[in-house]
Amino acid sequence: MIELRHLHAVIAIAEERNLTRAAERLGIQQPPLTRLLRGVEQELGVQLFERHARGMRLTSAGRSMLKGAYDVIARMDETVEDVRRIVRGETGELSIGFTNSALCHPSLPDMLGQFRETWPDVGLTLTEGNSSQLLGGLREDTVDVAFVRTSIPDVSDVVVELIVEEPMVVAVPRTHRLAKEAPASGLKLTDLENEDFILYQSQYNNGLYKTIVDACLGAGFTPRVHQKGPQLLAALNLVAGGLGISLVPQSMQQHHAEQVVYIPLSSRTALTAPLYLVFRSVRMTGAKLYFIHQARRIRQTYVDGRSDQPRLPVGQCLNGHAAGNGAR
Repeated sequence: MIELRHLHAVIAIAEERNLTRAAERLGIQQPPLTRLLRGVEQELGVQLFERHARGMRLTSAGRSMLKGAYDVIARMDETVEDVRRIVRGETGELSIGFTNSALCHPSLPDMLGQFRETWPDVGLTLTEGNSSQLLGGLREDTVDVAFVRTSIPDVSDVVVELIVEEPMVVAVPRTHRLAKEAPASGLKLTDLENEDFILYQSQYNNGLYKTIVDACLGAGFTPRVHQKGPQLLAALNLVAGGLGISLVPQSMQQHHAEQVVYIPLSSRTALTAPLYLVFRSVRMTGAKLYFIHQARRIRQTYVDGRSDQPRLPVGQCLNGHAAGNGAR
């Protein structure tokens, strides 16, 4: 079995190009180093070095082994440093980006609260933007971690993880006919063809708007958008006022429960609202690692089917300005 000591030996021999100097560097005698190298070559079934008058020279297999050794040692060093960061704690700032609809996800308040308790000296700032703006923030290091509703294209050193994929539901005024006549199997999109839609779209929020419009077009009709709200809650306020219907993520059902009825879509209508976690795999501070771990726990909670999800107070969403002001 190849161990870290074998990798350190290969690196030392390759860099020193001399067994004696490599042995001195490793703090051992030459014969044990020679036996160590021979054992690695026998384990792999290849020759890693050729002996020449000017010293040890890597074979093609040796060059490949050296690259792999560097990668493994680097990852190990990063892991050790990450653990040390978590253990010793850090100060500084952590900037969290959200699309507008992600701000309202009910799992986030408790997650942010737990973070503040664990990292009291790390300031939290919430920033709202669309996916493109948040990706720009990640590249410019003005955003550390972001939650978005649409997946970001493959970009070097940017990690995109699906946290939750929740069903969309139809939000209708309590007095609407569909609130009383909706079939037990759920509504089809075509059942909404003649309805007035209230959708949410702003300079920061286009992901779910496009998802809904595209789904309706796929069902054979163009949604009749009666009014647009700048935020999810604004759209639900208009629904509560009887001005139309909307499609919202299932997690929004806690809002306007007395004035709005939330009706599921049929199982054949696969319309979902994904929530993605996005971050760059650089500057992985302890605080950032902890936050990412907490976000991943949301996914595991949904996978496990547990119902003890944290809930926002009725009628509220996270507010970027408020969170930023409360960073200390």
